[in-house]
Amino acid sequence: SIEPDESDYWLAKESFEGPPRWTKGLTQDDMNAIYQMGALSTNGLLAEIKKIFDQSYQLGLQEATEVTKGKNLNILLPPTKRK
Repeated sequence: SIEPDESDYWLAKESFEGPPRWTKGLTQDDMNAIYQMGALSTNGLLAEIKKIFDQSYQLGLQEATEVTKGKNLNILLPPTKRK
């Protein structure tokens, strides 16, 4: 059998101390969302991704509408260029 040497033990030990580096800056809500998505089936995950994509598309449409309104009302120009 292949026995791990002592350096393998220390590398493994260090990797389990504290939370992983990639979690730095994530909130508990972020972590909960990650765990929930990790528990989904492949089809469930695809459905969730499609839902998020559709929501972002709708948000983009709403934002474009608001920017157009702002341009039509001349509220997006600097104060010196407004007429």
